Amino acid sequence: MTFCPSCGKEFAADENFCSGCGKPRFSQTLKTGTPTGIIVLGMLQIILGIILAVFAVMVMVMSSMMGNYSYFGDMTSIIGGAVTVVLMVLAAFSFLIASALFSGKKWGRTIVIVFSIVNLVMDAASMMVGNVFGIGGMILNGIVLYYMWRPHVIAYFSK
Repeated sequence: MTFCPSCGKEFAADENFCSGCGKPRFSQTLKTGTPTGIIVLGMLQIILGIILAVFAVMVMVMSSMMGNYSYFGDMTSIIGGAVTVVLMVLAAFSFLIASALFSGKKWGRTIVIVFSIVNLVMDAASMMVGNVFGIGGMILNGIVLYYMWRPHVIAYFSK
């Protein structure tokens, strides 16, 4: 025996809506959790950040080891240090984007859209000079752009 939460009238066994007030018998609220595609994009950003951090450590170790044995001497260590700093900043930025995606920050969606457009243009330009593998990047960036404009994704970032 179930009763309507709005008016208190008893539901018949086969009723899906209250005969008294018309409210649905079962809650029809939408899931307001993080969309699956956003979880995937956020996890990819975390993986990218880890890869960049590992490369930064590898460049740092290799450049410091090669500085003594390189023809260029200490210049190898200086350039390696600069590359390490750039890679670490990119890794931190990747983690920041992942955080923005998971928390539904509007700027996270904006940055993903901007990066996808830039990558789409770069892939198109690389295809014009003969790189046929740019089509894969164009397809992936097109999918990301399409997904970021879906109504449920826009709603997630509008909260």
